Amino acid sequence: MDEIEEKVEVSKKNEMDYANKAKGVYASIKEHLTVEYRKQYNIRRLVGCLLMFLFIRYMGSTSETDSLISRHSTVPLIWTVIAFIFWHYAYWSYQGGVIDTFSRNIIYVGSIWSLIWKIVVQNIVIQIWIAFIAPISGIKTWRKAVKHNKILFVNNDKDDVWK
Repeated sequence: MDEIEEKVEVSKKNEMDYANKAKGVYASIKEHLTVEYRKQYNIRRLVGCLLMFLFIRYMGSTSETDSLISRHSTVPLIWTVIAFIFWHYAYWSYQGGVIDTFSRNIIYVGSIWSLIWKIVVQNIVIQIWIAFIAPISGIKTWRKAVKHNKILFVNNDKDDVWK
């Protein structure tokens, strides 16, 4: 009887240990971003991750009656949650890169409405791309920040209006 009680106590201790480790990792993820940077871009992050989920979810769908919540949604949902958590890190590593420089330097020709359409579509595609690479690029950037004990920020020369 004592052996069973000891096993139950050990398993409860291990469960609590995993929960504490997960809380520590999440705290570290938040810790390596400045408060101002964490407050910025939340709408972009939400829209980008939501559109990425819908794109991944229905990209391989063969059935027209396939609902949004099903067993086929498991992997896209996990990918989206990880992307949502690490989105700021992926965005930080994206800035100043090849794709960012190319997209900023495109010259548009056409009517005003086609220019607006191209800019909106371009920004939506970029947000989906950042959300798609966030589980890979974001984790890699976060690990570098932890390794070098750096706090990431975006210097956009604007005052924080939310203070």
